[in-house]
Amino acid sequence: MVNKVRNLIYSRVDQVRRRDRALLAAARLFEGASVLEPGGPSVLFGAGGLVPVYPRLAALDTLDYAEQTIWSDAGHATDRAIRRRLIGEAGHLEQVQDDVYDAVFASHILEHLGNPLGALAEWQRVVRPGGHVLMIVPHREGTFDHRRPITSIEHLKHDAERNTGEDDPTHLDEILRLHDLERDPGCPDRETFERRCRDFYITRSIHHHVFDSLSVVRTCQAAGLEVLMLRPKLPCDIVCLCRVGGASDGGLSERALSAALRWSPFASDRAAGTRGSERLAAARA
Repeated sequence: MVNKVRNLIYSRVDQVRRRDRALLAAARLFEGASVLEPGGPSVLFGAGGLVPVYPRLAALDTLDYAEQTIWSDAGHATDRAIRRRLIGEAGHLEQVQDDVYDAVFASHILEHLGNPLGALAEWQRVVRPGGHVLMIVPHREGTFDHRRPITSIEHLKHDAERNTGEDDPTHLDEILRLHDLERDPGCPDRETFERRCRDFYITRSIHHHVFDSLSVVRTCQAAGLEVLMLRPKLPCDIVCLCRVGGASDGGLSERALSAALRWSPFASDRAAGTRGSERLAAARA
């Protein structure tokens, strides 16, 4: 029994190391790349970050909805020089031509958008065929959204059909009711939080949508992306690497997806991975 436990512990440690190596390997895909980063730059992409891609880039352009945002005011400095800073909506890149970038990076951006599927379509448009979309999305379980329901794919498709804008108030009441203020260090009190939420079109601070690891994959697949890698990471991050114009089957197999979920640090992912494995086993029986 002792040996079984010891082997299990060593196996989990090795798996974590493999995950870290996988993120380092993913970073190597962007050697010499030209990248657009809506909402960037992000410390998570810096040399000491979760996915250290900045040191490998040839050029980084960023895009913000305004000259000053609550994030730029917070002084999120990185070790990456920016070539150009564009002003515009992350989901509407009218000023960017087709196929001009090797990749789009987005760290904690997708959840802030009224129409994530529309944004993913735009991001693919500006990336050359065979290029990549690299996203980090907050996992509900590790954030102040943990009381809120996961946004369904049906809801996201409805948002895409009606081209939902950033001024959409659909989720405001839910946010005010279920937001866990104790997990929100950026907001000192309830009054400030509610004021910020009600001014959400100006502050862009609310999470219109809530994700777990499986829903991130399904969202990317619904947008026509080929999912190459999924890595849920503590304290609250889901790393998802996709290819533009890749395999039509969505990329990551159900077996690989279930395995990634079972090794997740988030309990809801592990439960989903176990259910996926059970469905695969039943299909083989």
